[in-house]
Order: sequence, then C-alpha cells, then structure tokens
Amino acid sequence: MKESLFYIQRINALYNTGAFSKSDRLLADYFLANPCCVNKETASSLSLLTGVSPATIVRFCRKLGFDGLADMKKSIAYSNYIESTASDMDLAKGDDAETVKNKVIQYTKMIVDQLQFSLDASLLQKAADMIGSAAHVVIVGEGGSGTICRAAYDIFLKLAIPCRFVEDIMFQMMEISMMGENDVLLFIINSGRTYNVLQNAEYARDRGLATIGIVGSPNSPLSRFLDVELQTSMFSSSYFSDISAARLCELTTVSILHSILALTRNEEQMEKGDEIAMSIERKRISLK
Repeated sequence: MKESLFYIQRINALYNTGAFSKSDRLLADYFLANPCCVNKETASSLSLLTGVSPATIVRFCRKLGFDGLADMKKSIAYSNYIESTASDMDLAKGDDAETVKNKVIQYTKMIVDQLQFSLDASLLQKAADMIGSAAHVVIVGEGGSGTICRAAYDIFLKLAIPCRFVEDIMFQMMEISMMGENDVLLFIINSGRTYNVLQNAEYARDRGLATIGIVGSPNSPLSRFLDVELQTSMFSSSYFSDISAARLCELTTVSILHSILALTRNEEQMEKGDEIAMSIERKRISLK
C-alpha cells in the first residue's frame, strides 16, 4: 500500500519541484517502481541496482529529510505499523461514497500518525520558548497556508501573546523592517519555496531577526533562513487532497505549540487570557 509509505509520499511531493538531480531522479524512479525494496537493501546493493553511488543514495535520503538510509528504513517500519492497523486506503474508480468516506478518514489518521514521526519535540520546545518570550510575534505566510496563519494569530492571541498576522506581501516587508531584536517572525508555508516568502525571509535574516518556520518540505529553500524549522509532512496523491493534508499538519503543529505555551503561562498571563476570552463574549448574543 504505497499511500502509507512515508518516504514514497516525500518522493512524490518533491518529484516535480526541481529539487532532484539526474541521479536523484534515477533513485526516485526506482523507489517508486519498487516501493518495498528498501528494507532488504543496503546503500551498496542499491548502488548496483540503480547505478548511483552509495554517497549519492545517502544524500538523497537526507534530501527527503532523513539522516540517511537507516533512518529512512525506520520510517518504513513505522509506515508498516500504520498499514497493519489500517484497512486498504487505495481509492479506486467506482468506490461509493461510504467507501470513500472511510478511506479518506483512514488517510487522515495516517497523516497525523506520520506527523508524530516528523515533528522534533526539542525543536517544538525551542519554538515555543521563542514565541513565549518574544516582545511581539509576527506571523506570515502565503496561499493556502495563509489560512493557518490566521488561525495561529487567533490561537496565540487568546494566550495573551502579543502577535500580528500580516497577509499582504508588501505589508510583510514593511512589518519586518520595523521588528526589533526581541521579536520573532513565524513563517507558515507548506512548500517552503514561494518567491515572495523567500525574499522576505532573506530580508529578515539580513536584519538579524529570530525566525521560526512551519514547513512541509525537508531541506526547502526557506530552510537556510530559519533559526528553528518545524518539518511537518508533504503528501501527493491522485485522489486524496494534499491541500487538506498540508493544512491538517500545519494546524496540528500550531495546536501543539499552543499547548506547550499554555502550560507555561504565569498567573498574570492567564488572567489576561481570561480577559480576552470575556471580551469575545461581548460580540456574541446571550442564549439566556
């Protein structure tokens, strides 16, 4: 069941992005044609099968976000566990609505399971510490990830964390120009390679600003501009929505940061959060 293989999802997601060299594509094509081959092969045996050097194979694994071939094998073992606890998720033409419903829900569960594998707890803690101690947090993104930026603004503001969500690309640049050394810039962008975001990230780095990124793609162009990178997952499927998968991963990551932060708020901050919550009630009609 290829849909549950973590490394196959990453290959599919990166295949047409220009991230792969000629040798990388040879490996990618071989793995896509033989998705279950990795468990029984070594870098040397894969080299003989593909004509690609062992060193290039290790670099390819790192490009996918793994430490090497052994780490990629661990992800396969984890995927096999997920597969063993799930029904067949592969969609087929002719599936009725009930079947599609069950398979999409199963696929969504798989995404969350794989997110648990992707996210680094130490980096989550570091990101939460940076956000919690910042004078101001500026949240930026683009495209579909922009919807999660707005959600993050809502979530952090209710914890009485001073923050702003800036959607317009030009306003983002202006906001970055006004940020100080105690501020934190949070990027939420699944692909990690949109031109406008990269341009603003480079400007933030040049200004010496603290940066955090929630990204889907490992080793994306955005990576080199980030102090903390929270890698979620990238998915590509003919029938399942990769857009929904990306938003689910981003929102879950933001929710984890919220919970870490909520556990560290002092009494004054908690009271301020309660005051914010009460202010929202003023905009709601009483049910009494």
